[in-house]
Amino acid sequence: MAAYILRRVLQAIPIVIGVAVVAFFIVRLAPGSPVDKFRGGRVSPAVIENIIKLYQLDQPLPNQLWSWITTFPQVWRPDAWGYSFTDGKPVLYDLGNKIPPTLLLMGTSLVLTAIISIPLGILGAVKQYSRSDKVITILATIGYAMPTFWLGFMLRTVFGANLKWFPLFGAQTLGQSGLNVPDLLWHLVLPVTTLTIVAVAGWSRYMRSSMLEVLRQDYVRTARAKGLSNNRVVYRHALRNALIPIVTLFGLSIPALLSGAAVTESVYSWPGLGYLAVDAVRTRDYPIVLAFVMIGAIMVILGNLIADILYAFVDPRIKY
Repeated sequence: MAAYILRRVLQAIPIVIGVAVVAFFIVRLAPGSPVDKFRGGRVSPAVIENIIKLYQLDQPLPNQLWSWITTFPQVWRPDAWGYSFTDGKPVLYDLGNKIPPTLLLMGTSLVLTAIISIPLGILGAVKQYSRSDKVITILATIGYAMPTFWLGFMLRTVFGANLKWFPLFGAQTLGQSGLNVPDLLWHLVLPVTTLTIVAVAGWSRYMRSSMLEVLRQDYVRTARAKGLSNNRVVYRHALRNALIPIVTLFGLSIPALLSGAAVTESVYSWPGLGYLAVDAVRTRDYPIVLAFVMIGAIMVILGNLIADILYAFVDPRIKY
């Protein structure tokens, strides 16, 4: 297993480098410049020129790429990922403050998605074409069809603005200082609900299809013929094999949740990594945008690796 993980990590290095090169040129070749916001205002041309030299914006693109790509792996250096064009702070400092709220949002949503979608998928498969199966299918189709940003706006409007059950934005009530867990959970409800509804809609359909396929296998028929109870057949013999596609979905959902969190955090002004990235795109903050893209690429690689490792625990026939 250790040799397999090491081999996969080594194979990921050229992928990460390729993503870095492509992302760098896409971001840098976009129209506009980070210093455009300073032009035409009170900032003198001399100060603007100093800013351009400070951030090496006057250097050729290949030189800028080489400077960034050689310092990116040196995460022990405060300036490893450069400095933000917006506040002048090291990118690692900004990310360090924003990653914990995003991990809290994504982690809570992922756990709730698994807890809700797997039983719903099993219920839909075991009671195929029943009333409960039809209700689950209709709700899953509706949930899967709703865009994340639209669902977020609707939940915020209904439960935040109209009913005033939950706060409209942020991670804590204005005026509070320090960590207040009940207040944090209160602010977390609507963003987590938005992400979870969309994810559950897809996961439950995958789980239902996988369970239906397993229930048609010969060994399940044999178990039923031996007189085993339905619960024992479903949860002891069929469930483990039905979870194999869900393991893949789990690995792929990790980076997908990051992109969904970017939209959700923007809707609810959740102070996380996604909200920071969207604001960086608006202000053309190149270092922040590139860091977000690289984190997404690394999460895709780690998600696939985690899925492959979990295969060995779910399916004993798989050996690495």
